[in-house]
Amino acid sequence: MYSKSGRLEIARKIADGTHDLNVIPLTALMHGYIKFGELQLARDVFDSVSDKDVVLWTAMIVGYAQHGLDHDALTLFCIMFLEGIEPNDYTIACLLSVCASSGVLDYGKQLHAHVLRNDIRLTISVSNALVTMYARCGSLIAAEYVFKHAGVHDAVSYTSMIMAKAQHGLGNEAIELFDEMMEQRKKPDHITYIGVLAACSHAGLVDLGWHHFQMMHKKHAIEPQMSHYACMIDPFGRAGLLKEADEFIRSMPVEPDVVVRGALLSACRIHNNVDLARRAAEKLLAIEPENSGAYAVIANVYASYGEWQEAAEIRKIMKDRGVKKEPGCCWIQIKKKVHVFGVQDSFHPLREQIYAMVSKLCCQVRELGYQPDTSSVLHDLEEELKEQLLSHHSEKLAVAFELISTADGSTLRIMKNLRVCNDCHAWFKFVSRLVQREIVLRDANRFHHFKNGLCSCKDYW
Repeated sequence: MYSKSGRLEIARKIADGTHDLNVIPLTALMHGYIKFGELQLARDVFDSVSDKDVVLWTAMIVGYAQHGLDHDALTLFCIMFLEGIEPNDYTIACLLSVCASSGVLDYGKQLHAHVLRNDIRLTISVSNALVTMYARCGSLIAAEYVFKHAGVHDAVSYTSMIMAKAQHGLGNEAIELFDEMMEQRKKPDHITYIGVLAACSHAGLVDLGWHHFQMMHKKHAIEPQMSHYACMIDPFGRAGLLKEADEFIRSMPVEPDVVVRGALLSACRIHNNVDLARRAAEKLLAIEPENSGAYAVIANVYASYGEWQEAAEIRKIMKDRGVKKEPGCCWIQIKKKVHVFGVQDSFHPLREQIYAMVSKLCCQVRELGYQPDTSSVLHDLEEELKEQLLSHHSEKLAVAFELISTADGSTLRIMKNLRVCNDCHAWFKFVSRLVQREIVLRDANRFHHFKNGLCSCKDYW
């Protein structure tokens, strides 16, 4: 294959039309650019081919998806569709994965409808991708329907559905499905066990999680990976068994990584254990000094105890070291358009109506008993200002916009890049009761289904 400088020279000649396109196989060149993350160069090669087949279109779409450029992948597919190129099952499976990661249910539904209308072969990979897409977009009922009506179930099919139920907090159902998988003699792999352990964690099934962690190696000869250790620490931590979680880490036969240390640190945040959080953060930062999450969690724990000086010092250290915290944001899809909201977002064209709706909702839910949880604010401010900051969290703005933009009775769906805070979680329960609409929120950890003042997680997340 050509060196990087050689590929750059070829791309330049392709762009100015001076390259002989028959000298090298352009498909291979495009794959090379994609592999090294040079997406623009890959696109230049792609655009230079006049007679593109479905394989070339799919390769470019997959390239965008592999590098997290979901919007570009979907946009290119639309162009492909308009040019009359019929997608194959591999194209469809890739695009469904894009819809799953982005949480754009409408696009996923359209792809499913296209498969049914055009008799595209419903392979196991497409069926599994449909299950994952519906589950990741918050429609578990649709995911279950696809799973039940699939002609054949392989180990991946069962794993996809186990992961889906785990994400939605249905721990017991996930374990029942795993038992069915064993009865059908489908061999689980390490991903299957991530789903099983996650299901136990989200449902608070600590003993059952420990049982499956042990059986993973004893029965199926699967060596635990870091993700499995993290999944085991999670239920210990959520149940408040921080000592057991810490001892579990100390007993690991391998050196804990960022994910494992982060799982313990998250548990410390939930239960406000300052001493263990400090030690866990120090060890995490020794591995990854620029991990913004570690700084944020320890600052959060300090703030929860009113130790504002210590919290301020953590933020100063972050600033001095150039560490930037990932900003929280939410996104929703309405009428084929994705709307993104940040904290105190003031850029949306309907911002006045959105903030008016938020203010109205806050007043109405207070009458139902809602009280702002200002412990979620990590700054030493007056209570009134803290409450104002809480009311402008991105997920609250997203809900307000959906309420003024959608029909009564329809389900509200929000995607969030971080863990939902305690205050927003409580607020959503009251709002679901107030407006009599289901709210489905996907945060960084799991799904929350709010309905009639209750959440599917039973306040355990």
